[in-house]
Amino acid sequence: MGRELYTRRKEIKYIVPLGRALEIRDQLDRLLQRDEHCTKGPYLVRSLYFDSVGQTDFSEKLAGVMDRKKIRLRIYGGEASLCKLEIKKKTDDRQQKLSLIVSASDAAELSHGNIKVLKHYYDVSETSLRAYGIMAQGQYRPVVQIAYDRLAYRYPMYDTRITLDMNVRSSESNLDIFSPDVRYVPVMKEDAVLEVKYSGKLMGFLSAMLSQFHLTQGTCSKYCAGRPVYYDFNY
Repeated sequence: MGRELYTRRKEIKYIVPLGRALEIRDQLDRLLQRDEHCTKGPYLVRSLYFDSVGQTDFSEKLAGVMDRKKIRLRIYGGEASLCKLEIKKKTDDRQQKLSLIVSASDAAELSHGNIKVLKHYYDVSETSLRAYGIMAQGQYRPVVQIAYDRLAYRYPMYDTRITLDMNVRSSESNLDIFSPDVRYVPVMKEDAVLEVKYSGKLMGFLSAMLSQFHLTQGTCSKYCAGRPVYYDFNY
């Protein structure tokens, strides 16, 4: 535990009707290799988002602030085999992601708001220091759990990764990331989120494939979309 991951890429997002998303899936299956975790179908992603006592990250996203961040705890397949605490920073369409692999027990503590467990990683992880500093200063705590079913594709040149996220849903009441019984509220019933990520440039054959679908780039945030109760009450 305590291993760090770092990525820095350009990220473009599209909101795509489900029917069109399935057409894009078929094209991607012809052109790219699926991630090893979804060779037989989508895999489940569950993310627990944290925000400050003043809801800074939520407000900055709504306001369109260019330089902004999110802090989230993520697991896959609803299991504890891989737990990552991530600081995701964005400047326009450029993203930087710092990830810290944490133990299942520490992930459970984080999901209950105990950020002191990050001190367990101080000796081996600069990300743990950054995360603790941000979260302690802003009094961050869990605010929403987001889940979705993901198909992921990769291409080795320019660290290219394309994902299709479907059945996006959220819970603002159950913040236990390991809970087997979360009553989610659908966030996107008829749409999927297409994310295209790469370093340097997007390969021409992928750009040509995507252009045939006449997609419109968007600024979708699963985090903000997944907080309808908070939004309705405060805005």
